[in-house]
Amino acid sequence: RYQRRVRKAVVSTQSTGKELPAMDPNQKYVPLVREYALYAHERFVSQAFGETNFYSANQKYSDAAETIKASALTRCCKDLGVASELWDKGWTERWRGKYGIQEWTENVMNQRKALMWRRKDERWQYPFKRSTF
Repeated sequence: RYQRRVRKAVVSTQSTGKELPAMDPNQKYVPLVREYALYAHERFVSQAFGETNFYSANQKYSDAAETIKASALTRCCKDLGVASELWDKGWTERWRGKYGIQEWTENVMNQRKALMWRRKDERWQYPFKRSTF
């Protein structure tokens, strides 16, 4: 959410991406890479590559393209120092200790259990519910 607000405020991106490569039917995924440049107020700020693995059997290409864009924007924002505390392990541990809680959850759709974090002032949202291991 934060990245989208920043980008809408002052930023435009330019992609120099390529089309989806031809796929071998036996290949499980195709690695996709696209280069983006970040501009603020019509001036070059940063440049980065976004990447993801595209799983043709169960993923839409548009979702993979959005993941690539988000990955590149995150890397560009690192150059600017935007949300740089998120890469500081000490800061994230202090934040989690103050505002977060770690609980076992269950995905009600597939019954998979996992240890996940949430904010103390929020509840688990569908498809997750609190669980005991």
